[in-house]
Amino acid sequence: MKKAVTLVLAALLVFSLAACGGGTSSSSSAAAGSTPASTPESTPASTPDSTVSISDEAPGGDDTATTLVLGTSADYPPFEFHILDGGEDKIVGFEVGLAYEIAADQNAELQIVDMNFDNLLSLLAKGDCDFVIAAMEATDERLEAATASDPYYTDLPAMMLVKKENLDNYATFSDFDGKTVGAQSGTTKADLIPETMPGATPLLMASVVDLVNNLVYDKCDALVLDGAVALQYAAANEELAVIEAPELALGDALPYSVWVALGDPKGLLPAINDTIARVLEDGTMDTLIADADALSSQALEG
Repeated sequence: MKKAVTLVLAALLVFSLAACGGGTSSSSSAAAGSTPASTPESTPASTPDSTVSISDEAPGGDDTATTLVLGTSADYPPFEFHILDGGEDKIVGFEVGLAYEIAADQNAELQIVDMNFDNLLSLLAKGDCDFVIAAMEATDERLEAATASDPYYTDLPAMMLVKKENLDNYATFSDFDGKTVGAQSGTTKADLIPETMPGATPLLMASVVDLVNNLVYDKCDALVLDGAVALQYAAANEELAVIEAPELALGDALPYSVWVALGDPKGLLPAINDTIARVLEDGTMDTLIADADALSSQALEG
């Protein structure tokens, strides 16, 4: 099994948004990781690096549809991540699937901007994207910078990822005294390190992939990640394991929200909340999660 886990960003990533039957845009959506064979490929204008353009004709056949720009950080399976599909680098994940649903319900095309997690709300504030979905909880600090939707998902509690060979070395938080513990910068997981392991040295990085590489190559001793993400990386790399000791529990998880600019100046939030309510009620969210879980083993490695 490859030891390094590295996502490779293509300079230009293009894939299509399905324009499926029916007369209403609310029924037109693309599940995470799937593009119907009947959807014709488009030829969008040049886009910035790390940007995916979905520029097919809008659902329902309206070729004058608006574009919604999603900001995300695609290094976080099963939420958002890169895979190769027929030799093409695609961003998939169940939160990407939710973004498709939001765009389809608003009869809009979708564009995805992939960047570091800790820059997402700055990007949103500058108007460089319309909404952010990136496994982001509604903390007091974030609510001062942006406006959150209704919750759409609550993850497993945060977990610690370590080398399997060292798993038995950790029974209490004091066992991390003098150790280096990593987390993604700008996340609530980064805050957990000084709160629970004051004797540890934090290693904060923008990329979860870089953090996992540091763990694999013994540049740090443990990582604090969202529970589902920690489990996915452990499943993908037999050298890694999740600590399950009750004494090392990191507290309850907070629900995730979609984010728009502070005060919702574009008026997107009511429609976003309507989509969230629909996908939770009609089972679409369960399908998106199942599809993303199935694709997580294909997350790009290097």
